[in-house]
Amino acid sequence: MTHPIHIITRFSGIGGCETHAVTLAQMLAPMNPVTVWADSPGSEADKFGAIPISPFSGRMPRGGTLIFLGTHFQAGIWLDYAKPKRIIVICVLSNPAQVFAALTVLERPSLPVVELVFVSSRLQDTLGLPGIVGPEPMDLRRFHPTVHAQTAPFTIGRHSRDVPEKHHRDDPSLYRMLDWSGVRIHLMGATCLSEALCETEGIKVSPAGSIAAEAFLGELCCFFYRTDPRWAEPSGRVVMEALASGVPVVVHDSGGYTDWIEQGKNGYIFSSQEEAFDLLMALKSNPVQRRQMASAARASAENLVGGERMARYLRWLNA
Repeated sequence: MTHPIHIITRFSGIGGCETHAVTLAQMLAPMNPVTVWADSPGSEADKFGAIPISPFSGRMPRGGTLIFLGTHFQAGIWLDYAKPKRIIVICVLSNPAQVFAALTVLERPSLPVVELVFVSSRLQDTLGLPGIVGPEPMDLRRFHPTVHAQTAPFTIGRHSRDVPEKHHRDDPSLYRMLDWSGVRIHLMGATCLSEALCETEGIKVSPAGSIAAEAFLGELCCFFYRTDPRWAEPSGRVVMEALASGVPVVVHDSGGYTDWIEQGKNGYIFSSQEEAFDLLMALKSNPVQRRQMASAARASAENLVGGERMARYLRWLNA
């Protein structure tokens, strides 16, 4: 027997939360009717095909399963009339106050008990709440290895939302050192660093979303990622996209994506500026290792977000 599934989130840009919602909907659609809802109207909601919730116009989730993606939603009066059979909250932000506030809003007689999913074990440990750690929904047909990435001149890059907190304060100096050492660098979603990098001609900076993520990753030999210390990255969907694309990753030890990295096999985890530089330069000088790590990166993505593990998660969401 089919029942509707409603995925609700805030569409505020081109980022992990938005693509997570749309990809999850595509994966669940063969099992049950799925609708993606935006908690408020906006151009980003239109871009992703999400329906803005408008209870006074009669546009709102009704019955079935409500999946709240994130705890940064606006819980309006419509919740008292939705009458869902099940509520699932997928926690994607390391903000305990926000999480507990959202759970308090959902704790009402008209609603079932909330079930929690965490995007990483680190996030679950941070919040200290019961639930399950769910795999990152990923279209492994869209994100796949290309021949170019490991045969072209050594190129590193990263992409993210184009906001300062998605970048570390030491990143510009690291990029300059790498550029001086003959490394090609392409940063998408880094125009906020333009002033700091304005005198470095060898570094290409593109606006967020200006290139399809899979095409961007196809240019890279290595994906580099760290964020501002004030931003605790709960998961890092872009890191999984890189792994699925067969791109070795070099990532800071502060994010939930460390769940996915086998040190020296599909990537490297670093803790200091010097360590990051040394690891990237070592990869530059060793194309054989890069090819081995590229194969391991793809294999790890298939194991982590594909096959039976993802199938079990989707069945659980559909229960």
